[in-house]
Amino acid sequence: MIFLIRKLNYSLIIILFAVQICIVFSQVIWRFIFNNPFSWSEEIARYLQVWIILFSSSVCIEKSRHLSIDYLKGNISKKFQKLLHIISYVMVSVFSISIIVYGIQFIMRVGYQSTPAIQLPLGIIYIAFPIAGFHMLLESLIILKNIFNNKY
Repeated sequence: MIFLIRKLNYSLIIILFAVQICIVFSQVIWRFIFNNPFSWSEEIARYLQVWIILFSSSVCIEKSRHLSIDYLKGNISKKFQKLLHIISYVMVSVFSISIIVYGIQFIMRVGYQSTPAIQLPLGIIYIAFPIAGFHMLLESLIILKNIFNNKY
């Protein structure tokens, strides 16, 4: 199950990035060669960037590439390293839960409003927050399980 979720996440990131590149490239061509820029391209590129960052954050958690202080980890005992990992991933889990909860609350508050250029409901854009929060929570819980089973 988790393999399927990860594969879907990787595919989504790649597709979103490819779409973003095509949109920005087209915008540059139309602006500088045809002198007729798209009115919607910057807005879509910005929202795609938000989605890419949010979904990539779960990959960082999965690969343990999130922000950390390596110097500290390398100079403490294995037992204390395990404790630091537990504290770190519990904090990531709490943060992920807050992204889910506040993301849903935010969607409920502004989800009916539309974007200026493309008139897309903001709820469609901001749904990325609870989805990414759920995936980050899932990844951090898997790592916590592995830590407690001495597989990390």
